Amino acid sequence: MLGRVVLTSTVLFVAIGGLFGQEKKLAFFLPGLYGPGITLADPNTAGFPTHRAHFLQSSQESMRQFNTSLITQLTALPLPSPASGFTYTVDPSLGTLTRSAQSFGPILAERAETIGKKRLNVGFSYQYFGFDSIEGRDLNSVSSVFRHEDLPNLDLPFEQDLLTTTSDIDFSVDEFTMFVTYGLTDRVDVSVALPIVRSDLAVRSTAQVERIGSGATSDIHRFESGGTTDNWSTVGSASGVGDILLRAKATATRWEHGGLAIAADLRLPTGDEENLLGSGAVGVKPFAALSLKYGIFSPHVNVGYQWNGDSLLAGDIMSGVEGNLPDQFVYTGGVDVGVHPRVTVAFDILGQRIIDSQRIVWTSVTAGTQNYPDFSLRSGSFNVTNGAAGVKLNPFGQLLVDFSVIFAIDDTGLRDDATPLIGVSYNF
Repeated sequence: MLGRVVLTSTVLFVAIGGLFGQEKKLAFFLPGLYGPGITLADPNTAGFPTHRAHFLQSSQESMRQFNTSLITQLTALPLPSPASGFTYTVDPSLGTLTRSAQSFGPILAERAETIGKKRLNVGFSYQYFGFDSIEGRDLNSVSSVFRHEDLPNLDLPFEQDLLTTTSDIDFSVDEFTMFVTYGLTDRVDVSVALPIVRSDLAVRSTAQVERIGSGATSDIHRFESGGTTDNWSTVGSASGVGDILLRAKATATRWEHGGLAIAADLRLPTGDEENLLGSGAVGVKPFAALSLKYGIFSPHVNVGYQWNGDSLLAGDIMSGVEGNLPDQFVYTGGVDVGVHPRVTVAFDILGQRIIDSQRIVWTSVTAGTQNYPDFSLRSGSFNVTNGAAGVKLNPFGQLLVDFSVIFAIDDTGLRDDATPLIGVSYNF
């Protein structure tokens, strides 16, 4: 029954998402927002018959940089763990499997206990990311400044003119994940997670001619409408299979009040990165999971390192040049509490150290007597910290239902203030 529900939901999701497909892929929306460049009217000025392309290089480079910083951070999103909520150990006195803990475990972290030999867990989860900000700035008010081309061997007043823009970026990702975990032995689990992703992106931008050098009454720089402002917009969505995740976990040691496991994730680039459905690069993450047990309390710690390959998302999407996706040092600490044999509450702190990533820095441009908000790009490492809280319910048998929320603790990187997560799993 559960498998039928999951399969039906997936088919419907992909079918509905396909209705909204478009020829232009989502990763090209921002760098291609203004087409071949912001087009200005022909002022028929003597010696300068057109000013159409004089803001082209600045506008394309600025939006390309912003796009790279935005989309590379999609690979750092916190994802639910494929671990089973029911874990078992062999009772040597009886020779049978028994529950290893009253708690059903963490929601976004891994624990050292295994599911048990020949045990099978099948699950389904849903997350919704509605992105609110990037580097502390609301996505509905992203400002930038485009500069006039520096004409060679000339020093003319209109070269001081600027184009200022304000963009409203509405970006969200729905992720449905199906996962299966199987116990190869009493100490070894293998898991696979198959995400079905839908990405929605809408961008609206307004540009304003700032006649710093040419003067307020000049018509050298104006839009084809005749005015000093113009608008652009683009909207689209895409859906399909995301990056498949494979995991192997082995319990290295166990003792009365805990255990330590060594594990590794392999991320396969099965999602379409040009439609923001996947990373476009292979990823490998070895990590260690420490779990402790003290009555109903089960603290846990995960520490790992994510190596990433090359992807278009980290390079120049417009020219097809790949770049290296930033590596990540990841760490999680928290506690899950078995408040009742059928109820567990879980709390986590989720940390990531993004290594040598392109990052947006909010700046301003001073021209004349005015300051115009802008941004620049720099490379460096930074931390992203989230919190998570949730509950796991066992209404009957081996069925688990999860409800949790991830919330931003800092404002670095691409942020969703609160991300809901729901899940259903069954143990066989």
